[in-house]
Amino acid sequence: MGISPTFLNIGEQYRTELKYGILDALSKGVEKTAQLSWLTVKVMGKLFTGDLSLNNLSGPISIAKGAGASSSVGWVYFLSFMALISVNLGIMNLFPLPVLDGGHLVFLAAEGIKGKPVSEQVQHLSYRIGAALLLTLMVFALFNDFLRL
Repeated sequence: MGISPTFLNIGEQYRTELKYGILDALSKGVEKTAQLSWLTVKVMGKLFTGDLSLNNLSGPISIAKGAGASSSVGWVYFLSFMALISVNLGIMNLFPLPVLDGGHLVFLAAEGIKGKPVSEQVQHLSYRIGAALLLTLMVFALFNDFLRL
């Protein structure tokens, strides 16, 4: 699930190639990852507040189409697209839903504050609600994919 960019097939004469040494490339990679992470957080925030329509959500079909479109432009674009998807998934995994890592962090924080674990009953109920919310989001993203076909 995520929002995928549109790839334009521009002419070879308009493409630029940047070459970096190993340390500069590592630095640029970290910088670009931070930019993508922040962009993902901002977009997710806009989806949550309603500033961006949920119709912009994409599922596996749109991701596959985006991967195909990016690979047709070139392998660098394909790898960039895959990095974008990876960053999106990493950020989304930190959401405070109990079935995701972010939810586990919430339980750990609650345990640290209370001094004892959250009851199993509360955890099980939270997992069910979190799974239902996540499944609903996934179905909605897949539905959006089918509408775009």
